[in-house]
Amino acid sequence: MAFTFIELSHVIEAGLETYPGLPAPRLDVIMDHDSSRARYDGRAEFFIASLHLCGNTGTYVDAPFHRHRSGADLAALPLPRLAHLPVEVVDARNAGRAIGVEVFEGVDVAGTAVLIRTDWSRHWATPRYFDGHPFLTGDAAQFLCASGAHFVGIDSPNIDDTSDAARPVHTALLAAGIPICEHMTNLQALRPGARGRLHAVPIAWRGGASFPVRAYVIESD
Repeated sequence: MAFTFIELSHVIEAGLETYPGLPAPRLDVIMDHDSSRARYDGRAEFFIASLHLCGNTGTYVDAPFHRHRSGADLAALPLPRLAHLPVEVVDARNAGRAIGVEVFEGVDVAGTAVLIRTDWSRHWATPRYFDGHPFLTGDAAQFLCASGAHFVGIDSPNIDDTSDAARPVHTALLAAGIPICEHMTNLQALRPGARGRLHAVPIAWRGGASFPVRAYVIESD
């Protein structure tokens, strides 16, 4: 059996703006290859650095604690909700800005990672990315909760309408223990009807609410 690995995450680098107002990542070099040689008697060299970043950087997963103070943090997220999940890609490119329940008609999302394809990620790293992005409606979120989705991702800046301070989609999905992944990319590379498994695991951060992931799908023929 042949396997294909499909990258679904944006690259993180120093200075990256994921969302206006949030701090950009900063790289601090602790030891570089040249300066480290003396430490190892000129026989080896190593690079060691610190990356200082906000949890909401790049492609990241939200734990229930992000929205609900009594919800599970990143360390408490069950791995079956983050790894080796069967994938259901929902094409919402023609659904308009507010993506409603109708896009899920005839789709069995139970036990799956539901990935909402809008192709908005084509605007990544441009001012357009934050202006008028697509989002799920509250009714769509309620449908996903009732239908047994295990994970929901979208290739836009926010799964909610940012003009609605109540954030109904975050509120519903995270209350149901469904991790949310925002700022995904490359969903167009997933083949319709292909058998795929998603992996999108953040670090086990006690007290953490959101953190970047290396999200990818493994497709098998």
